[in-house]
Amino acid sequence: MVSFQRQEQILKLLNTKQFARYSDLAKVLFVSPATVRRDTLDMENRGLVKRVLNGVTLSQEPEDVPYDYSVTLNLDAKRMVASRAGRLIKNGMSLFIDSSTTALVLIRELKDIDELYIVTNGILIALEASKRPGWRVNLVGGAVNKMLENISGDKAIRDIENYQAELAIFSCRGLIGAGANDANDLEANIKRAFAAHADAVMLLVDHTKVGKHQLYMSAPMNALNYIATDKVMPEAIVNAARANHVQIFD
Repeated sequence: MVSFQRQEQILKLLNTKQFARYSDLAKVLFVSPATVRRDTLDMENRGLVKRVLNGVTLSQEPEDVPYDYSVTLNLDAKRMVASRAGRLIKNGMSLFIDSSTTALVLIRELKDIDELYIVTNGILIALEASKRPGWRVNLVGGAVNKMLENISGDKAIRDIENYQAELAIFSCRGLIGAGANDANDLEANIKRAFAAHADAVMLLVDHTKVGKHQLYMSAPMNALNYIATDKVMPEAIVNAARANHVQIFD
Protein backbone atom coordinates (compact mmCIF):
# COMPACT_ATOMS: atom_id res chain seq x y z
CA MET A 1 0.00 0.00 0.00
CA VAL A 2 1.49 3.32 -1.09
CA SER A 3 1.29 6.60 0.81
CA PHE A 4 -1.83 8.08 -0.79
CA GLN A 5 -3.72 4.80 -0.26
CA ARG A 6 -2.74 4.76 3.42
CA GLN A 7 -3.85 8.37 3.74
CA GLU A 8 -7.25 7.58 2.24
CA GLN A 9 -7.65 4.75 4.77
CA ILE A 10 -6.68 7.09 7.61
CA LEU A 11 -9.34 9.60 6.50
CA LYS A 12 -11.99 6.89 6.31
CA LEU A 13 -11.16 5.71 9.83
CA LEU A 14 -11.21 9.25 11.20
CA ASN A 15 -14.55 9.91 9.57
CA THR A 16 -16.09 7.27 11.85
CA LYS A 17 -13.92 7.50 14.97
CA GLN A 18 -12.83 11.17 14.89
CA PHE A 19 -9.58 10.26 16.70
CA ALA A 20 -7.03 7.49 16.23
CA ARG A 21 -3.76 6.66 17.97
CA TYR A 22 -0.64 6.29 15.87
CA SER A 23 -0.12 2.79 17.24
CA ASP A 24 -3.64 1.70 16.29
CA LEU A 25 -3.28 3.11 12.79
CA ALA A 26 0.01 1.30 12.37
CA LYS A 27 -1.65 -2.03 13.22
CA VAL A 28 -4.58 -1.45 10.86
CA LEU A 29 -2.32 -0.37 7.99
CA PHE A 30 0.40 -2.98 8.68
CA VAL A 31 3.15 -0.36 8.81
CA SER A 32 5.38 1.13 11.48
CA PRO A 33 4.26 4.02 13.72
CA ALA A 34 7.03 6.09 12.11
CA THR A 35 5.41 5.60 8.70
CA VAL A 36 2.05 6.66 10.11
CA ARG A 37 3.63 9.78 11.60
CA ARG A 38 5.15 10.71 8.23
CA ASP A 39 1.83 10.19 6.45
CA THR A 40 -0.12 12.21 8.98
CA LEU A 41 2.48 15.01 8.91
CA ASP A 42 1.93 15.29 5.16
CA MET A 43 -1.84 15.24 5.71
CA GLU A 44 -1.59 17.93 8.38
CA ASN A 45 0.43 20.14 6.02
CA ARG A 46 -2.44 19.87 3.52
CA GLY A 47 -5.04 20.73 6.14
CA LEU A 48 -6.69 17.29 6.18
CA VAL A 49 -5.96 16.30 9.78
CA LYS A 50 -4.67 17.70 13.03
CA ARG A 51 -1.96 15.85 14.91
CA VAL A 52 -2.45 15.79 18.68
CA LEU A 53 -0.80 14.00 21.58
CA ASN A 54 -0.27 10.31 20.64
CA GLY A 55 -2.61 10.45 17.69
CA VAL A 56 -4.48 12.33 15.01
CA THR A 57 -7.93 13.81 14.50
CA LEU A 58 -9.82 15.29 11.56
CA SER A 59 -9.47 18.96 10.77
CA GLN A 60 -12.79 20.74 11.00
CA GLU A 61 -12.89 21.95 7.39
CA PRO A 62 -9.97 20.90 5.19
CA GLU A 63 -9.64 23.00 2.05
CA ASP A 64 -9.22 19.97 -0.22
CA VAL A 65 -10.35 16.38 0.35
CA PRO A 66 -9.06 13.54 -1.86
CA TYR A 67 -11.57 12.79 -4.61
CA ASP A 68 -11.52 9.02 -4.09
CA TYR A 69 -12.43 9.59 -0.44
CA SER A 70 -15.01 12.30 -1.07
CA VAL A 71 -16.95 10.24 -3.62
CA THR A 72 -17.70 7.60 -0.94
CA LEU A 73 -19.26 10.08 1.49
CA ASN A 74 -23.05 10.44 1.81
CA LEU A 75 -23.58 8.45 -1.36
CA ASP A 76 -27.30 7.85 -0.79
CA ALA A 77 -27.84 11.57 -0.27
CA LYS A 78 -25.90 12.38 -3.45
CA ARG A 79 -28.03 9.93 -5.41
CA MET A 80 -31.18 11.60 -4.12
CA VAL A 81 -29.83 15.02 -5.11
CA ALA A 82 -28.90 13.66 -8.54
CA SER A 83 -32.36 12.16 -9.04
CA ARG A 84 -34.02 15.49 -8.33
CA ALA A 85 -31.55 17.48 -10.41
CA GLY A 86 -32.13 15.18 -13.35
CA ARG A 87 -35.65 16.60 -13.77
CA LEU A 88 -34.21 19.64 -15.52
CA ILE A 89 -31.91 17.90 -17.95
CA LYS A 90 -33.27 17.14 -21.42
CA ASN A 91 -31.84 15.69 -24.62
CA GLY A 92 -29.63 18.10 -26.54
CA MET A 93 -28.95 20.53 -23.69
CA SER A 94 -25.63 22.32 -23.25
CA LEU A 95 -24.27 22.11 -19.72
CA PHE A 96 -21.47 23.40 -17.56
CA ILE A 97 -20.70 20.75 -14.94
CA ASP A 98 -18.20 21.14 -12.12
CA SER A 99 -15.82 18.50 -10.79
CA SER A 100 -17.79 17.66 -7.64
CA THR A 101 -18.49 14.09 -6.62
CA THR A 102 -22.22 14.90 -6.57
CA ALA A 103 -21.95 15.93 -10.22
CA LEU A 104 -20.20 12.62 -10.95
CA VAL A 105 -23.14 10.77 -9.39
CA LEU A 106 -25.51 12.88 -11.51
CA ILE A 107 -23.65 11.99 -14.71
CA ARG A 108 -23.99 8.30 -13.88
CA GLU A 109 -27.72 8.67 -13.16
CA LEU A 110 -28.60 10.24 -16.54
CA LYS A 111 -29.33 6.92 -18.21
CA ASP A 112 -32.18 8.15 -20.44
CA ILE A 113 -30.36 11.13 -21.95
CA ASP A 114 -28.93 10.30 -25.36
CA GLU A 115 -27.40 13.63 -26.38
CA LEU A 116 -25.68 16.34 -24.32
CA TYR A 117 -23.05 19.02 -24.82
CA ILE A 118 -20.87 19.25 -21.72
CA VAL A 119 -18.10 21.61 -20.65
CA THR A 120 -16.40 20.63 -17.39
CA ASN A 121 -13.32 21.22 -15.27
CA GLY A 122 -13.57 17.72 -13.79
CA ILE A 123 -11.18 15.13 -15.17
CA LEU A 124 -13.26 12.17 -13.98
CA ILE A 125 -16.46 13.94 -15.05
CA ALA A 126 -15.05 14.24 -18.58
CA LEU A 127 -13.95 10.61 -18.66
CA GLU A 128 -17.29 9.36 -17.36
CA ALA A 129 -19.35 11.52 -19.73
CA SER A 130 -17.16 10.48 -22.68
CA LYS A 131 -18.38 6.90 -22.29
CA ARG A 132 -21.73 7.96 -23.74
CA PRO A 133 -21.53 7.95 -27.57
CA GLY A 134 -24.04 10.76 -28.06
CA TRP A 135 -22.50 13.15 -25.54
CA ARG A 136 -19.98 15.77 -26.69
CA VAL A 137 -17.54 16.63 -23.92
CA ASN A 138 -15.03 19.48 -23.59
CA LEU A 139 -12.52 19.66 -20.74
CA VAL A 140 -11.26 23.16 -19.97
CA GLY A 141 -7.51 23.77 -19.88
CA GLY A 142 -5.47 25.00 -16.94
CA ALA A 143 -3.65 23.84 -13.83
CA VAL A 144 -4.32 20.29 -12.61
CA ASN A 145 -5.17 19.68 -8.95
CA LYS A 146 -4.11 16.07 -8.37
CA MET A 147 -6.06 15.68 -5.14
CA LEU A 148 -9.35 17.03 -6.50
CA GLU A 149 -8.73 15.58 -9.97
CA ASN A 150 -9.83 18.78 -11.65
CA ILE A 151 -8.58 21.83 -13.54
CA SER A 152 -8.65 25.44 -12.42
CA GLY A 153 -6.82 28.75 -12.74
CA ASP A 154 -6.88 31.72 -15.10
CA LYS A 155 -6.66 29.64 -18.27
CA ALA A 156 -9.65 27.58 -17.20
CA ILE A 157 -11.64 30.78 -16.62
CA ARG A 158 -10.70 32.08 -20.08
CA ASP A 159 -11.78 28.78 -21.63
CA ILE A 160 -15.16 28.97 -19.90
CA GLU A 161 -15.68 32.49 -21.26
CA ASN A 162 -15.69 31.03 -24.79
CA TYR A 163 -18.94 29.16 -24.10
CA GLN A 164 -22.55 29.93 -23.28
CA ALA A 165 -24.41 26.99 -21.73
CA GLU A 166 -28.12 26.53 -21.14
CA LEU A 167 -27.53 25.29 -17.60
CA ALA A 168 -24.61 25.44 -15.14
CA ILE A 169 -24.58 22.64 -12.58
CA PHE A 170 -22.28 22.65 -9.57
CA SER A 171 -22.04 21.73 -5.91
CA CYS A 172 -20.53 23.58 -2.94
CA ARG A 173 -18.98 23.10 0.49
CA GLY A 174 -21.60 25.17 2.29
CA LEU A 175 -25.01 26.78 1.78
CA ILE A 176 -26.42 29.65 3.82
CA GLY A 177 -29.07 32.26 3.14
CA ALA A 178 -26.56 34.43 1.31
CA GLY A 179 -25.75 31.63 -1.12
CA ALA A 180 -23.28 28.84 -1.89
CA ASN A 181 -19.72 28.99 -0.62
CA ASP A 182 -16.47 27.03 -0.84
CA ALA A 183 -13.25 26.60 1.12
CA ASN A 184 -11.07 26.87 -2.00
CA ASP A 185 -10.90 30.15 -3.94
CA LEU A 186 -9.96 28.42 -7.20
CA GLU A 187 -13.05 26.24 -6.98
CA ALA A 188 -15.24 29.26 -6.24
CA ASN A 189 -13.80 31.13 -9.24
CA ILE A 190 -14.68 28.28 -11.61
CA LYS A 191 -18.26 28.19 -10.36
CA ARG A 192 -18.67 31.95 -10.66
CA ALA A 193 -17.45 31.73 -14.27
CA PHE A 194 -19.89 28.91 -15.00
CA ALA A 195 -22.76 30.95 -13.56
CA ALA A 196 -21.78 34.08 -15.49
CA HIS A 197 -21.91 32.22 -18.83
CA ALA A 198 -25.04 30.12 -18.38
CA ASP A 199 -28.70 30.88 -19.01
CA ALA A 200 -29.63 29.24 -15.71
CA VAL A 201 -27.82 27.84 -12.65
CA MET A 202 -28.58 24.77 -10.56
CA LEU A 203 -26.87 24.05 -7.24
CA LEU A 204 -26.43 20.46 -6.04
CA VAL A 205 -26.29 20.32 -2.25
CA ASP A 206 -27.00 17.52 0.22
CA HIS A 207 -28.09 18.12 3.81
CA THR A 208 -24.53 17.84 5.21
CA LYS A 209 -23.59 21.12 3.49
CA VAL A 210 -26.64 23.13 4.58
CA GLY A 211 -25.87 25.81 7.15
CA LYS A 212 -22.11 25.54 6.73
CA HIS A 213 -20.17 28.73 6.10
CA GLN A 214 -16.94 28.72 4.10
CA LEU A 215 -14.68 31.64 3.21
CA TYR A 216 -15.29 32.04 -0.53
CA MET A 217 -18.63 32.86 -2.12
CA SER A 218 -19.14 30.71 -5.21
CA ALA A 219 -22.73 31.72 -6.01
CA PRO A 220 -24.84 34.28 -4.16
CA MET A 221 -28.47 33.27 -3.80
CA ASN A 222 -29.55 35.74 -6.49
CA ALA A 223 -27.24 33.99 -9.00
CA LEU A 224 -29.09 30.68 -8.58
CA ASN A 225 -32.23 29.50 -10.33
CA TYR A 226 -32.58 26.01 -8.84
CA ILE A 227 -31.37 24.08 -5.79
CA ALA A 228 -31.50 20.28 -5.81
CA THR A 229 -31.22 18.73 -2.36
CA ASP A 230 -32.10 15.56 -0.47
CA LYS A 231 -33.96 16.95 2.55
CA VAL A 232 -36.20 19.87 3.41
CA MET A 233 -34.20 23.09 3.81
CA PRO A 234 -34.20 25.24 6.96
CA GLU A 235 -36.73 28.06 6.95
CA ALA A 236 -34.08 30.79 6.63
CA ILE A 237 -32.71 29.29 3.42
CA VAL A 238 -36.20 28.60 2.04
CA ASN A 239 -37.14 32.25 2.66
CA ALA A 240 -33.92 33.51 1.03
CA ALA A 241 -34.52 31.27 -1.97
CA ARG A 242 -38.12 32.42 -2.31
CA ALA A 243 -37.08 36.08 -2.10
CA ASN A 244 -34.66 35.50 -4.98
CA HIS A 245 -37.08 33.38 -7.05
CA VAL A 246 -34.98 30.22 -6.61
CA GLN A 247 -36.86 26.93 -7.05
CA ILE A 248 -35.94 24.18 -4.56
CA PHE A 249 -36.21 20.52 -5.56
CA ASP A 250 -36.48 18.58 -2.28
